[in-house]
Amino acid sequence: MSLKKLRDVVYTGLAYLSLLLLIIPLAWIIFECIIRGGYYIVSRPLEFFTDIGRPPGVEGGGIGHAIQGSLYMLGLALLIGVPTGMFAGIYLAERRNSPIAKAARFVSDILVEFPTILVGIVTYIFLASKVTGILATGPAAFAASLALALIMIPIVARSVEATFLTIPSEIREGAYALGFSSGQVIFRILLPAVKAGVVTAVLIGFAKIIGESAPVIVSNGISNFWFSKWTEPAPSIPVLIYVYGLSPFKEWQTQAWAASLFLLLLVMGVGFLARRLTKKLL
Repeated sequence: MSLKKLRDVVYTGLAYLSLLLLIIPLAWIIFECIIRGGYYIVSRPLEFFTDIGRPPGVEGGGIGHAIQGSLYMLGLALLIGVPTGMFAGIYLAERRNSPIAKAARFVSDILVEFPTILVGIVTYIFLASKVTGILATGPAAFAASLALALIMIPIVARSVEATFLTIPSEIREGAYALGFSSGQVIFRILLPAVKAGVVTAVLIGFAKIIGESAPVIVSNGISNFWFSKWTEPAPSIPVLIYVYGLSPFKEWQTQAWAASLFLLLLVMGVGFLARRLTKKLL
């Protein structure tokens, strides 16, 4: 066997080994969630998805309130994070050598690697803290949504920038030569050309924040009731899993496993839809 073929065999074997090392823990997590919490969903599906959490020691209950709270907070985070991240990414790509773009790129790179719990702490201090916060409301759903948006923005911005940089410069030069303005070039020519990459960037950012619990706990607090106001704590699925999973009550622990299975399947479903949507847009 030649050295080239041996190298190909080794690299192929390492690739399959890496794939196996990824599949094993994922399969183990799914199996544990199904065994420990799947039966709870199957035995009482309507109650699980529509009911509120019960007090410790009381049988039954569900995560309907956590689903509602997560939808509110994630929805507002998307409304803030998606357009801001997209416009920031477009600016970074189209004005890549400007001082503002260089500074924004540096800050984005830091925020991408920033511990998310610190984002929650900073958001709480400057927005919700009754001592130093602007709104001084205390832990609130609005603060959590803003924290999630801040986590999402640099991820979307850098991904959109990378997508726009794949467009050949000849396309831009040709569009400007035809008399198009900067806005027309970006939104009528460049953006439609990379719409699959932009959608992927948004979904990457969404996948990052959908399971975040630390920044939500810090800025929003913990609630086991239905969402009522943006200035009050709201429930969420990741926080419910954290609280129920650490509790000494078997009923809550079972619901934590069931909620984990639901969240895991939700994330996998988003990933599957992202791949399907990306293929259709290409």
